Amino acid sequence: MSIGSIQASGSSMMEMAKPISPEEMAQQMVNAVDEGSVDAETLVANLTSRFGDDASTVMAEDGSIDVDELTSLLVNNAPGNGGETQGMAPPPPPPPPSQGMMSSEELQLQLTEEFGEEAVASIFEEDGTVNFDELISLVQSQDGSGTTTGILLNTSA
Repeated sequence: MSIGSIQASGSSMMEMAKPISPEEMAQQMVNAVDEGSVDAETLVANLTSRFGDDASTVMAEDGSIDVDELTSLLVNNAPGNGGETQGMAPPPPPPPPSQGMMSSEELQLQLTEEFGEEAVASIFEEDGTVNFDELISLVQSQDGSGTTTGILLNTSA
């Protein structure tokens, strides 16, 4: 291999490592919409999720993507341009509240209905916390099979 071919391959590797410009990215997005591989409304929804309401201006009245508006949006939000995203996506929204969580009072009431007051008395400490070893023993003793029942409670909170 000659020095010239090494230099040529080295320069092509440098070009591959160069980040894509906002103009090129905008053109690729428009091409994807034109080809039908990306829905214009989905693209605008994703852009709005990332960049805010300013992204809604990229859709033209005829439903196509305005490449100039898209380029402007990407340039204004490019890393180092002082855009509010600084090249990063906004943090994800907080997880929705769990529908399956129950308070220890609700758990105590439900266990008392199922197993009786005497059986449940040893499960709950004076401060209302759950003694999980006792809870597991109670459930296994009522099951009769002695097998592990799996996850009984979601204790993350």
